[in-house]
Amino acid sequence: MAPALQHYSRAVALQPSYLPALINLGSIQFRLKQFDAAAATFQQILQLQPNQVQILDSYLKLLLTTCHWAELPAWVNRFQQAVQTQLTSNQLTSNHPPHLSPHLSPLNSLFLPLSAETQKSIAEHHAREISQRMADLRQHLATAWQAEATPHSATVQNTDAATSKIQNPKSKIRLGYVSGDFRYHAVGQLILRLFELHDRRSFEVFAYCLNADDGSAEYRKLAADCDGFRVVQNWTPAAIAQQVHDDQIDILIDLAGYTNHACPELFALRPAPLQVNYLGYPGTLGADAIDYVITDAVITSPELAPTLTETCLYLPETYQVNCYPYPDADPAPAASRSQLKIQNSLPAEAFVFCCFNQSQKIEPTVFSAWMRILAQVPNSVLWLLSESSIAEANLQAVAADQGVDPTRLIFATRVPKADHLRRHVCADLFLDTLHYNAHVTASDSLWAGVPVLTVLGNTFASRVAASLLTAAGIPDLITPSLAAYEQLAVQFATDPTDLHLLKERLIRQRSTSPLFDTARTVRRLEEGFRLIWQRHQTGAPPTATRVIAEQRPVSAAIKSAKSAKSAKSTKTIKPVKTEHSASPHGFATGNTIACTADAGFLEWLRQSHGSLLVTTYQAGKVLLIGWNGHQVTLLARQFDKPMGVASTGDRIALTTRQEVLFFANARLLAHSYLEEQPGRYDALYLPRASYFTGDLNTHDLAFGQDGLWLVNTRFSCLASLSLEFNFVPRWYPAFISEIAPEDRCHLNGLAMVAGKPKYVTALGKTDTVGGWRQNKAAGGIVIDVETDEIVLRGLSMPHSPRWYQNKLWLLNSGTGELWQVDPVTWKPEVVCALPGFGRGLTIVGDYALIGLCQIREQHIFGGLPIQERFDQLLCGVAIVDCGKGSPWVG
Repeated sequence: MAPALQHYSRAVALQPSYLPALINLGSIQFRLKQFDAAAATFQQILQLQPNQVQILDSYLKLLLTTCHWAELPAWVNRFQQAVQTQLTSNQLTSNHPPHLSPHLSPLNSLFLPLSAETQKSIAEHHAREISQRMADLRQHLATAWQAEATPHSATVQNTDAATSKIQNPKSKIRLGYVSGDFRYHAVGQLILRLFELHDRRSFEVFAYCLNADDGSAEYRKLAADCDGFRVVQNWTPAAIAQQVHDDQIDILIDLAGYTNHACPELFALRPAPLQVNYLGYPGTLGADAIDYVITDAVITSPELAPTLTETCLYLPETYQVNCYPYPDADPAPAASRSQLKIQNSLPAEAFVFCCFNQSQKIEPTVFSAWMRILAQVPNSVLWLLSESSIAEANLQAVAADQGVDPTRLIFATRVPKADHLRRHVCADLFLDTLHYNAHVTASDSLWAGVPVLTVLGNTFASRVAASLLTAAGIPDLITPSLAAYEQLAVQFATDPTDLHLLKERLIRQRSTSPLFDTARTVRRLEEGFRLIWQRHQTGAPPTATRVIAEQRPVSAAIKSAKSAKSAKSTKTIKPVKTEHSASPHGFATGNTIACTADAGFLEWLRQSHGSLLVTTYQAGKVLLIGWNGHQVTLLARQFDKPMGVASTGDRIALTTRQEVLFFANARLLAHSYLEEQPGRYDALYLPRASYFTGDLNTHDLAFGQDGLWLVNTRFSCLASLSLEFNFVPRWYPAFISEIAPEDRCHLNGLAMVAGKPKYVTALGKTDTVGGWRQNKAAGGIVIDVETDEIVLRGLSMPHSPRWYQNKLWLLNSGTGELWQVDPVTWKPEVVCALPGFGRGLTIVGDYALIGLCQIREQHIFGGLPIQERFDQLLCGVAIVDCGKGSPWVG
C-alpha cells in the first residue's frame, strides 16, 4: 500500500479539496495504523463536507480503535443525526464511484450505542445499494441459468436462481461456505472442525475462499476437509457466482457478512436456491437475497426477531460452533500460576480482571465501570489486549483521570492461540464489553476455566456472550444491567469463594457442555439445513424454524439440563378429569380446568398412593391432584391468595392473604362424603382453626419442634403465630436493621434440619424498601439461620430450600434450575433445568416435586435468564428423579 499512499498524498498536495483522493488517503493511512495522519485527513474531509456520513463512520471507528474518547459522545451524536437524516431521505450511499467511496459500514455500527432497529436500517440501505449495482448482472445470470434449466423455453418466467433452478436430483444436500477467513482468524478457528464433522452420508461440503493461503494450519485443514475448496480470492462476483451455480450448491452460507474480505455482491447475484447468514457477522445483513440467519433463543428473543430481515433458523443451545480442545493447545501450562503471572507482567498476588476483546469494542461506559470496579478492589489489575501504543496511552490517561493508577492496566501482546489459551490460568474473571460482546474470546476464556461476566444487551452482537454462558451452563453471569455487572464483579473479587465454586463448576461441566460439544452443534446445524431445504423443495417461502434438541428422559413438557439415556416413547398426553369446586359434590361442571398429564406422571401418582396439593395465588385456587384407580383427578377449591402450604401427619397449614388456616383429616368421614359414590375419597380435610395475621405475603411454611414457622416476606423475618399479635418475629437476617412492612430482601424460603430452621433464601442482601429488585437476576442469597452467615451468593431468584440426604436442595428460579448443594464445600450442582419459574419444592422418597409457573408480573420478574433460555415457560408440576438428576414426569 506504500505506492498508493504516495500517490494519494501527492494528489492531495496538488488539490487539497479533491474528495476522492482525500477519502482513499485517509482509508490507507488507517489501514497502515497511521492513526494521527488518518484522523487529520478525516477531519479535513469533514470540514469540506460536515455531514459526510461515511467519513463520520470511519472517523468514529478510528476514535474507538485508538480509545480516543474525549469528544466521542459528540461525534456519536453527530453521526446518529446524519444517519437519521439520510435514512429518512434514502441517501445513505455516496455520490462517488464505488471504488472511490468508503461506504457506510454496517459492521462499524455494531460497535456503537445504536438500537437494533437503526442497525437494521443501515444494513438494509447498504444491501439495497449493492443490490442495485448488481441488478443488471443478476438479471443476466438468471436468464442464462434459466436457459440451462429449460433450453427450449422462449421466455424467462423467473429471474432468481432460487426459483428457476431445477429440483436437485442429488441425494445429498450440497453446502457452500463463503468466507475470507479460512485462515488463522477467529472464524477460521471456530469452524476448524465443522467441515470435517459434516455427515458425508447426507451432505457435500464446498468452500469458496476469498483469502490467500496464509500458510497456517487452519487454512490447510479447512481446505483438506472440503469436498471442493475453491480459491476465488481475485475473482469477480460474477465468476464466483457462476462457479457456485456450476457446483450445484443448494445452500450457500455467508460466513463473512460485511466484515473485511467479504463478498456481499456474490449473494446479491443469487447463485444458490437458499442463502444463509451465519457466524461471521453478528447482525442482520438487511439483504433480500439472504433467506435465513442462524441464531438461538437467547440471542434472538421474540421481540428482537423483527430487527432482522432474515428469517430465523434457531439452534437449540447456542448458535456458535467452535473447536475445543484446540489443536496443540493444552490449557494446563507447565509453569505454576505465580510463575506465569510474573512472565505476563502481572502481580503475583493480585486479583486479575481481564478482557481480551479488541480495543474497538471498549468504549467509555464500560471502561468507567471497570475503573469503578478496580477502585472497590484495591489489590486488583485489569489485563487487556495490546492493540497499539496510542490506545494503551489513551486508556492509561482515562484511568488516571478517574482516580485509578494507570500501572494497574496491564497489556498483553498477541500470541499464538495455544499460548493465549494457556495464559488464561493467570486470570480470575473476564469482564465483557457492552455493545459488541466477546465472541471467540469468550469461548476461549470459558474453555480455559475463566468465568465471563456480561450484560444482556438488546442487539445480536450484545447478546452473544449470554448465549455462550447459557450453553456453558453458567447463566448466573448474565446480568441485566451495568450496575448489577459491577456489583457481581466486586462481589467475586472481594469474596472469591463464590468465584472458586463457579470456576470448578465451569471446568466440571466443560466436557458435557453443549457449548464445547462440536459434534452436537454440527448435528444441530445439519438438522436445520435439512428442515429449511425440505421446506424449500415444497415451494413454500422461508419461515421461522427451530431445531429441536434430542429428547432426554423427560416428559413432553419438561426438558432436562443433564444428558441421560434417550427418551422412552411414553409421551402420550391423557386428559385429566376435572372436578370444579362449583359443584357441591365435586363433579365436573361446564366450567372445567384445562390440563394434561404425562403417562409417567400417571404412573408415579399411581405408585405413590397419595395426593398432590398445589397452590396458585393468581387463580386463587388450591388444587388437589389424586388417582381414582383409573385416571388422574383434579379437585379445585377457592381461597383468597393461597401461597405457602405445609403438612405434618394428618394436618395441613395454608397461608392466604390475611390468614393462616389449619385443616385436619377427618378420615372416618371421608368414606361416606359422597353418598352416591361411597369410598370415592380416602381423606377429607376440614378447617379446624384460623389465625388472622394480616397481609404478611407469607411465601413458605414449615412445621418444626416448636410448632409452625412462617416465612414472613413482607416483614423480612421468620415468625410464629400468636393469639395476641398478628405474628411474633423469631429471627431476621443480620443485615436487616428493623422489622418493617417493606419487603426489604424478599425472604421467601425455609429449610428445616432436625425440626429447626436452618437455611433461608432471599432475593438480595438489601435493607431498603424493595431493594432486592435492583439486582433480582443475580443478587439471591442463602443464609445459615444459626450463624447468620451468607453461605451462597449470586443466585437468581432462589426459592424453596429443602434439606434432603444431608444436602441443601433449592430452586434457582431465575435460571430455571434445580440445585443441590454440598454444605461442606458449598459447591452448587445443577440437577436439571426446567422450562418454568420454580415456586414450591417438596421431596417425596427419591423424587422432587416442583411447582412451575409462567412469568406474568413483568415489572417484577422481567429480564431473567430463564426468559432467554426457554422459548416458552410452562405452568405445572415437574417430578424429578433426584438420583438420576432428570425430570421424569410432569
